Amino acid sequence: MKTIFLAIILTIQLFSYEQKLKSYLERKFTSYYPTMTIKNIELKVNNEIPKGYKLKKVYFPKNSIKRENGNFSAIFSDGEGEKRIYFKYSIDATVQVLLANMDIRAKTPLSMDFFTQIPLKFDNFYDKPVTDVYKLEAKTLIVRGKILTSRMVRKIPDIHRNDEIIAEAREDGIVVDFPVRALEDGRVGEYIRVKRGSKTILKAKVLSSNKVLIK
Repeated sequence: MKTIFLAIILTIQLFSYEQKLKSYLERKFTSYYPTMTIKNIELKVNNEIPKGYKLKKVYFPKNSIKRENGNFSAIFSDGEGEKRIYFKYSIDATVQVLLANMDIRAKTPLSMDFFTQIPLKFDNFYDKPVTDVYKLEAKTLIVRGKILTSRMVRKIPDIHRNDEIIAEAREDGIVVDFPVRALEDGRVGEYIRVKRGSKTILKAKVLSSNKVLIK
C-alpha cells in the first residue's frame, strides 16, 4: 500500500513539472534544429522528486542534442536544500534536410537550387544537418544523394588561396601598394600569409576581398 501511495505522489509531482521540462526540451532541440517538427516527447523520472521542492535548473548534456533519446538532470529546491533528479527522455520528431541533386566540387558557392529539401526522422545525428546555405561553399566534394551537414561546408572566404591581390604597407605616413599572392584562405579581420615575388613571405591582415595590410 505504501509503495502504491508513493508511486501516486511521484506521478503527481512529475506531472506538475512535466510540461515545464518538455517545453525546455522543445526549445532546446528546435533552437539547434530550426526545421525540426516535434510530434511527441516522453519523460521518465529515475528517482523521487521530494515533496515541496520546485524546479530550479536543468542540466542537459551537450552531445545529447544529437540523440532521439537519452538522459538529463534537473535541480529541485525547497529554498533551503537542493536535490538533483535524473530523467530519461525520448523524442519523436522529423527534421527537414537538404539532399544534394548533383556532385558539388570543393570551393563551389552553394545555392538552394543544388538541393532538394526532404523530411528525415530524427535519430542519432552524428553531424548537424545544414538547412541554410547563404554565404556558404563546399568544403569538400559533396556527392549526389548525400545529406548536407556542417562538416561539408564553410563560410565563403573573402580571399581564397592563390588569389592575386594587393598588399598595402604603411610606414612613417607613407603608403605603398604592391601585388602579392595569397597562400591561404582568409576573411576580413583575419591574418594570412602572402607571397611577394618568388620568395618573400609576409603576414597580412585581410581588409577586403582584394586587399591586405602588411603587418
